[in-house]
Amino acid sequence: MTHAITSYTLPITPPQQAAGQVVNLLNDGTIMVESEGRGWHCRRAASCLLTPEFGDRVLIASADGQLWLLAVLERGEGQHPAVISVVGDLQIAPEGNLSLASQALNITAKTSDCQIESMNYSGESITAWVSLSRMVGKQCESVWQVVTQISHRLLRKTTQLEQVRAGQLDMQAEDYLRMHAQNTVITSKAITKVDSEQIHMG
Repeated sequence: MTHAITSYTLPITPPQQAAGQVVNLLNDGTIMVESEGRGWHCRRAASCLLTPEFGDRVLIASADGQLWLLAVLERGEGQHPAVISVVGDLQIAPEGNLSLASQALNITAKTSDCQIESMNYSGESITAWVSLSRMVGKQCESVWQVVTQISHRLLRKTTQLEQVRAGQLDMQAEDYLRMHAQNTVITSKAITKVDSEQIHMG
């Protein structure tokens, strides 16, 4: 009794369109996709913004003798966070509003240029760690319940008028205090007290 031997030939002609699984990511940026029982060497289409990863189920298609990975249909299990990447610069320009909503927002860049005509920010807290900070403007207004400032050196220069209105004003220097002006006026409604071991006038 003889048994017929059935042979199966792997397809040689690239499929016009098929689904497959990513099995290898090559150093030159191309991708190996397993589909129809064999591996296909594909290039990533520019429209595929989601970066394919190992184990992803993807859509491939042939055009002009070249296989292209068009889209990621389903991500593999246990994958890293999804990455949207393009070659070159990327500009997002909707005709309407652009909204971003997430649990956390992380931005990493070497340089940044932000030009906003009017901006409103509201939040519970803000923390910034910088080596150098510069702010240039025409007018600055701030309203706080408590302000605490600690520094090794503080230089403040006012070319015209500076006014301080306080319920109580306490100034203390550990070593040296100097006040100098063309004209100096010190007045009080109740008591003016000058106390020191030595007082020099004139």
